[in-house]
Amino acid sequence: MPEDAPTLDLSALDFRPSWAKDPSSAPPLEHREFREPRESRGPRLDKRGGFSRGKPPARDGKEFRGPPTRDKFSGPHREERPAPPPNPFSWLRIAFTATAPAVETVAQQIRHTGKTFSLFDISRILLRNPASYTIDLTAAPKQPEGPFYVVDADQSVWLNRESALRHLLRKKLEELYRVESIVIEPPKGNFPVVAVCGMSGVLLGPPNHHDFERKLRELHRERFPRLDFEAFRSRLKMERDPEVIEKWRAEASKSVEYYPREGETPEKLADLAAVERHFDHHHAAAHIKFTGLAPVPGDPRTTAVDPALAPLLNYARDEEERFPLRLAQSLSRALSGAGLRFYKSANRTTFVSASRSRHLNLEETPVSDSIRKIIEAIRGRKSIRRSQLLDLLVPASAPAPVPPAEPVPPASANPARDAVINDLLWLTHEGYVIEYADGRLESVPMPKNLPKPAGDQPAAAEVAVEVVSAAEAPAVLAPAACTEDQAPADS
Repeated sequence: MPEDAPTLDLSALDFRPSWAKDPSSAPPLEHREFREPRESRGPRLDKRGGFSRGKPPARDGKEFRGPPTRDKFSGPHREERPAPPPNPFSWLRIAFTATAPAVETVAQQIRHTGKTFSLFDISRILLRNPASYTIDLTAAPKQPEGPFYVVDADQSVWLNRESALRHLLRKKLEELYRVESIVIEPPKGNFPVVAVCGMSGVLLGPPNHHDFERKLRELHRERFPRLDFEAFRSRLKMERDPEVIEKWRAEASKSVEYYPREGETPEKLADLAAVERHFDHHHAAAHIKFTGLAPVPGDPRTTAVDPALAPLLNYARDEEERFPLRLAQSLSRALSGAGLRFYKSANRTTFVSASRSRHLNLEETPVSDSIRKIIEAIRGRKSIRRSQLLDLLVPASAPAPVPPAEPVPPASANPARDAVINDLLWLTHEGYVIEYADGRLESVPMPKNLPKPAGDQPAAAEVAVEVVSAAEAPAVLAPAACTEDQAPADS
């Protein structure tokens, strides 16, 4: 397994609802609907709005003339899905792709355990591990290639070169340039008021100062580019407090000079605008890539992206958490390429396992007594789990007291149960028994339309099928054909 493979635990999969796993997660009492006993109910209303029996109740000594009204529904409300944000990029395509280390980790665990897992439950586990997937941004086929600018320092994605350049410069500024602070003469003149940014609290100076407009636009570009400039300007606050004015004078008496670290006689750069021009000319080309495919690693909330893309990625990820269709599609193709098998159950749930499911005919195939007992025990019950099977075949007995100085290794505590576990593991790896993530066991049934042997050829001892359920004909899932009706069912 690669060293950078994410830690994924498929044993955490549980098909039970949350209230069954943890009683503390049950709905609170105030969210439950209670009904009074029938005997304690008052007179009921008939179809015309009158009372069907008894006299109508009185309110404050007056006759009640109509049914009671309710201002609002007091029961629990279903959470509404948020509306999608406006998308100004009709050409944008968003896909979710499992990383190669994550696919390898999942495939190894499925092969090792021999269990059968829901494809969509695995996808949900990957979504909880940001290192396990990427959000791939592409353009429509007829769009010109290369709509994205990717910064190699952190794989951030931008829609224009200027934004990518400024982002990269913030990361490389101290590495490529020497910054020196100098003291200059404070501004002269009478300044009765100074402007303060209403959102960040930055002192911008008096509106009549020669450097005010430049600072205002630079602050808007660096920190609030998604806000309209005039709306940003309207949020300025004018301060007349003498202490605030003196604080601005103290800040204005300091200046910063920049010097490139390369070269024997580096030239002085007066401001950030000059630094941007120098950085663009000497360094940007080696660190900014123009591409038509931009994979955003993991959670977009922790990855730098263009402000116009951030709400679209956040919404896409929230929708994927509700139903991971796009990630399941890419994961099915990757796991199919790794040699794993897929099939759909009777309730349209997509499952993945390491072995091809096969029916074991006990009448025609010679097997050991222990294997026969396991198959008969599973087939004799509608639903049985691993723990129940072990208790049925090898009832647990109270172990004899062992002195503390002579501990018995756990592996040899009950050899009979260990033998059943080993036989069950062999059956699951051979495909004769399906063991789900929650411990449920199924024996692969005989297919309905079994072809008859031709002429004098004997019937095959083992029949290989792709099973769907005990009451459904064989159906094999094409790995790339996941649809929305394949959501895992809670059972």
